[in-house]
Amino acid sequence: MNTVHSKENKISTRSIVFIGLFAALCYVALYFKIPIPSPVGKPFLHMGNMFVILAALLFNGVVGGASGSIGMGLFDIMNGYGSSAPKTFILKFGIGIFTGKVASKGRKAEAKSPVKWIFIASIVFTLIGILLLIASITNGNQIAVAGIEKKLVINPVLYIFSLILGISLGGAAISAKKYSVDVQYAIMGAVSGIVFNLVGEFLFGVFNLLIAGSGFYPAVLTSAVSLPATLINGTFSIVVAVILYVPLSRVVTRSNIKIEA
Repeated sequence: MNTVHSKENKISTRSIVFIGLFAALCYVALYFKIPIPSPVGKPFLHMGNMFVILAALLFNGVVGGASGSIGMGLFDIMNGYGSSAPKTFILKFGIGIFTGKVASKGRKAEAKSPVKWIFIASIVFTLIGILLLIASITNGNQIAVAGIEKKLVINPVLYIFSLILGISLGGAAISAKKYSVDVQYAIMGAVSGIVFNLVGEFLFGVFNLLIAGSGFYPAVLTSAVSLPATLINGTFSIVVAVILYVPLSRVVTRSNIKIEA
């Protein structure tokens, strides 16, 4: 199942072709949004990040990251979101790089199962979901915090998808012996890319609020509870990208598609 790599130039003609292909997929994917029913906000699913992760898993982080930066960055520029383009370029490239870097460890002959890290990721996301659920039950979906004019909103989708991701990773860890180390690292790579994206969205959110004149503490809290769409798409991207990676990696290997890592 291991993807074959050669010692060609990192930005070879073949790399450019696949970057162009996945950039186009990332661009088009953003036109197809699936609304998620929620009493608070308007969260939705899209497949942009999924294609970034899939490209990074099948080939390498540069192909995945460049595809996301170009495709999703151009979408922002061409559709009236130009101010978000710099953030998109940075975060999507980071998703690809982190995903590809971690996933590549599973292709080494001496690679050992990363099941303990999958368990740790499962525990972290599950705890986040539980804590947000408790906060929501205790205080309601809207929480008043001193120093913040508007009430903080805990979108139910945020803890629901956090729990879904945590439980899914727990199931993957428990059944790890049923699939290869390569696939286990693919899971960890996808999780790493999405964690990078979550942290990046949070930090960019804090920075923008501080620039707008918000205090540090209110900016941190507001940004922290404004991530439901990011987590929704992250959960979706991890699950679908890994599922698609399993059969597609075999096709890539049988086709002897070689791209330098």
